Amino acid sequence: MTTNLKEVDVVIVGLGWTGGILAKELTEAGLKVVALERGAPRSSENDYSLPNIRDELRYVVRHDLMQNTARDTITVRNNPQQEALPMRRLGSFLPGEVVGGSGVHWSGHTWRWTDMEFKVRSNYEERYGKKFIPDDMTIQDWGITYAELEPYYDKFEYTAAVSGKAGNIGGHIQAGGNPFEAPRVRDYPLPPLTPILASEMFTDAARNAGYHPFPRPSANASQPYTNPDGSKFGGCQYCGYCQRFGCEANAKGSPHMTVIPIAMRNPNFELRTHSWARIPGSLRFSRTPTPSGSPALPTQTCSTARNSSSRRPSCCYAPMPSTTCT
Repeated sequence: MTTNLKEVDVVIVGLGWTGGILAKELTEAGLKVVALERGAPRSSENDYSLPNIRDELRYVVRHDLMQNTARDTITVRNNPQQEALPMRRLGSFLPGEVVGGSGVHWSGHTWRWTDMEFKVRSNYEERYGKKFIPDDMTIQDWGITYAELEPYYDKFEYTAAVSGKAGNIGGHIQAGGNPFEAPRVRDYPLPPLTPILASEMFTDAARNAGYHPFPRPSANASQPYTNPDGSKFGGCQYCGYCQRFGCEANAKGSPHMTVIPIAMRNPNFELRTHSWARIPGSLRFSRTPTPSGSPALPTQTCSTARNSSSRRPSCCYAPMPSTTCT
């Protein structure tokens, strides 16, 4: 059965870091937003607390927080001549299937790109000439500079409780930080995490060899912290259950306990879980739970976002993790 739903301004597909930030910012700007998330809502206190969260069989082997590739997946090919085949086994690419997406089970490693990455084509051409890059290669400059993005890097770091040591503040190199990073306006919101013995040994060896070791920035709060939006973090307990797990200490910067709750409190926002998106025109196919909790057959849902020219939905697709490091 097809149900025509009320128009909205924006439809967000996938509610991880990218979708969660969009939901918060767009609803605060006064737009009506619907988010479609194929996973279920979970909370730190009910789902990521001890002892359940340390179930390695459930979260590492059976990928409880990740996309079920036996049910739906992406296809992969190495060149246009190959037949695209479905990915049926998860490896280093671990898309999430939960409210918060991969931002729930990521490790928290958080890097800024330098201006070099945003001007990669120009840099190659300047060094090797304009004929160096083949005509059929799509490599391009981003069209945006590091200086333009720096305020948003800063905002994210303070939202996600990133711990680290700045190496370049306003063009002035800071002792103990990354001397090769692009200039930043201020230091990280929290000091670096306490190094383990292996890190201390590596730091000494690297420094003695003439290198510049520095603590890796990480969205794991090194101490209790309240971010500018009022989201509260506990201090990291150094348990080692970061990647593939939700955080038992509420110390890992995750969208489910930062930007998404703020969006949820806004009357302009609606979240629809257990929803899969297909894009023939403006159709949305959602899978809703039966009373017993088992998935029902897909229900076709038509949800149109306002667009003065075409009446097509204004969609923000955020199924990929905004930042994933392993």
